[in-house]
Amino acid sequence: MPSNGVITLEELNRRLADPSVSDEELSRYFNVDQERSGPFSPVLTLNSNTVSIPPTAEGTARSAALLNSANFIARLRRHVAFNARVGEGSYHGPILVSEGDSWFQYPFKLTDVIDDLMQKYAVFSLDAAGDTLSNMFREAEYMEAIASTGASILLFSGGGNDIVAGGNLSAHLFDFDPAKSPAAHLRPSFNVVLDEAIGIYSKLVRQVAQKFPSLHIICHGYDYTIPANGPWLGKPMASRDITDLALQKAIAQVMVDRFNERLSLLQSSSARLHYIDCRGTVPAGEWYDELHPTNVGYRKVANKFAAKVEELSQRARTVDRRANKARATVSKETSSRGPTSQALGTASRSAKTKEGPTGRSLHIGLNAVDPAHYAGWSGPLNACEFDSQDMYEIADGLGYVATALLTAKATRENVTAEIERAAQDLVAGDIFFISYSGHGGQLPDFNGDEDDAVDETWCLYNGQLVDDELYTYWSKFKPGVRVLVLSDSCHSGTITKNIAPGGLAELAVVWVPLARAMPSDVAARTFRQNRDFYSALGSSLDKLEARVVSRAIDTPISCSVRLISGCQDNQVSLDGPGNGAFTAALINVWDHGRFNRDYKAFHAAIGRKLPDTQSPNLWSIGPSNPVFDAQTPFAI
Repeated sequence: MPSNGVITLEELNRRLADPSVSDEELSRYFNVDQERSGPFSPVLTLNSNTVSIPPTAEGTARSAALLNSANFIARLRRHVAFNARVGEGSYHGPILVSEGDSWFQYPFKLTDVIDDLMQKYAVFSLDAAGDTLSNMFREAEYMEAIASTGASILLFSGGGNDIVAGGNLSAHLFDFDPAKSPAAHLRPSFNVVLDEAIGIYSKLVRQVAQKFPSLHIICHGYDYTIPANGPWLGKPMASRDITDLALQKAIAQVMVDRFNERLSLLQSSSARLHYIDCRGTVPAGEWYDELHPTNVGYRKVANKFAAKVEELSQRARTVDRRANKARATVSKETSSRGPTSQALGTASRSAKTKEGPTGRSLHIGLNAVDPAHYAGWSGPLNACEFDSQDMYEIADGLGYVATALLTAKATRENVTAEIERAAQDLVAGDIFFISYSGHGGQLPDFNGDEDDAVDETWCLYNGQLVDDELYTYWSKFKPGVRVLVLSDSCHSGTITKNIAPGGLAELAVVWVPLARAMPSDVAARTFRQNRDFYSALGSSLDKLEARVVSRAIDTPISCSVRLISGCQDNQVSLDGPGNGAFTAALINVWDHGRFNRDYKAFHAAIGRKLPDTQSPNLWSIGPSNPVFDAQTPFAI
């Protein structure tokens, strides 16, 4: 090396290929081009004070080639270090795979999170500065890496580009308004960007969990970034006349909070996802730029990861010590083929881990109703019990604690007791799945909340359950609980109820012999025969719903309810010999669990298999839950 400390390109290449030369030593040969860098995608240049670049076309080309391969070179260096650690024979710690953005790989200039963790652990790194969530999920390199290394933990870092809207933050900001709060300066489109990011996260977690059910995933939310007139935060805000530094910082905090809130929500519904909250970890003086901590700041984040790795590794060692005993004492009990008309059900042992969210399900199927209540009408149907049994088997196979109530057992008392029990027991991240197959009915609208002056009902064995009642039950569920409702009955388009439903498309009512609808003359006779019961019910609901409406204004319904129904409110659902038309289409689309898209796609695919006279509805009430939106159907 020349005496002035400047090295040649050849010498730099040699040092890059030498694993004994640390990244910290190599950092002096590079600078960061802030103008050309993207968010979480630093662009390096050679430091002309330490690297001699020949002033020729060949020299320029060689230096460009070296810089373009910075991520690749950094990855190779890490792979060499990984192989050396696991090959030395003395390492007995966990095997980790890491996939992430520039918080996991900031080539050469910074000692990032993975650089710190590699000092103690064997980490097979797939990280690349500038990598995006969508690209990581599309290429899914981590799947092969987990399989080939036998890793027990996947470290994941992604979504930073989404927080700053891929460098286009100004498009998601309103112009400065002194009357607006920091949060009000963010357009609704910013939430859409984050929801899409969490949707990818959710798919990635499911993808890994399905193939590697015992593997843990550790992810993180970013810390509070500090706008500093940079191209990702400060300047986009200034372009909207948001120039006050305190306001810029407050808006950035809202952005980071919203991303962290979504990751926390995802963790609550994912058995083996562990989210690290990094907010407040990196103080103001430990930021290298608007988005990246300094070496000291990264070390503090790495310490949080290390603590979680140690916790999970200790848990795994405890499991290993008990493994032989557990195998020797495994239960030989067997479960029945399916439900009877009694309330049944414990989940499949292998489908649900002790950790993570709980799935509770209730499956209601009535091939007849009690003539004593329905004015002498028994309402015979063919396939509703079959529907309930099939939904039970799907839920049981996925690990739900499943219950079936068939015909005479499907009373108002039994059904509402099961719903109330679920509302009491389930907590944030859990899911309640309820399916109904039977007649749909209509009653006079007692509280004036229906545009068509009628309330939709489920015809249970000894009386109708009104949509207004269902809403009051949903209001009892805790925040963060997911509720999935499948209703294969007539007039079921909004059976879950909404305080302020939007208009529905006008669709012709088609009456056919196999419709799951209580005939209008039977409905009239049933109401007249039970006028006192339904009038008293309507009066009590009027008072109860007034309280619910007040709550909905002050504190909106806490759980997220999603309904997929067999038809619209002004249509009928068809019965059949083996299943109802809606349930048959659903089972066909589900295809024994091979369907791997979200609920919106599930609803559309079911609709394509039904006649034009039966249009399934997709309906939601309660707070938006992007994790729920992105999940495959029935996922716990």
